[in-house]
Amino acid sequence: MGYLIQYNALYRVDLQTGAYETVATGVAASADNVNAIGYNVQDNYLYGIANPSRQLVRISAGASPPSTVVATFTAAQMRDATANVGDFDADTAHFWFGAAGRSWHEVDLEPGSPTYGAVLANGTTDMPAGAASVADWVHVPVAGRYLWSVTPASGGDATILMRFSLVTKEWEVVERYGVLAPGGYGALYGINNGTLYASNNQNGEIWAFDVLGNGVAPYLASHGPASGSNDGARCVTNMLA
Repeated sequence: MGYLIQYNALYRVDLQTGAYETVATGVAASADNVNAIGYNVQDNYLYGIANPSRQLVRISAGASPPSTVVATFTAAQMRDATANVGDFDADTAHFWFGAAGRSWHEVDLEPGSPTYGAVLANGTTDMPAGAASVADWVHVPVAGRYLWSVTPASGGDATILMRFSLVTKEWEVVERYGVLAPGGYGALYGINNGTLYASNNQNGEIWAFDVLGNGVAPYLASHGPASGSNDGARCVTNMLA
């Protein structure tokens, strides 16, 4: 089971069937759209960025309103006016977000930390040659200290599995496949068995990828909702899709 944010509404998605239900609407208190969401396994809350106010919000589906502002970042703290990629390093409870995979920000969200909500570091990075910008990334602890993503090739002739190192802050191409679906993948979900689920923006197809290098080809897992402004997250240690 994963969580999908579309504009300012939150949904719960069954990754194996594609079935989904509305969890909350009006997630941001303002008219902002929420993106770059991630699930913090240390406090069991979703967090995301409200665009373009540069606000970090904590999302609680049963609350009214559904989110509270944790921090508002300055332009120096948050390099871009909007963000569309986000997830947690489950080992440290640090939230990593950015724009199109070309910028990165590390935020401390460990409960009780004296620097809770603070940007610890930020920077920029380059896409690998031939890869388009990414629209989401996920951490899969069993696969190492990386954020994983799926993106079309810049020429539109391939689907690329990539990873961003949390140590070197650089991207690398892991595998190239044939074109699996048109366009980009804006909502990604990780499971700590080495599986990455990627939802296609244009047709809602949810593809499953093996990030452990076991030679398993990507496969179509289900059909979910299509969207032009979306992001995905789930509890990575929950082994049920």
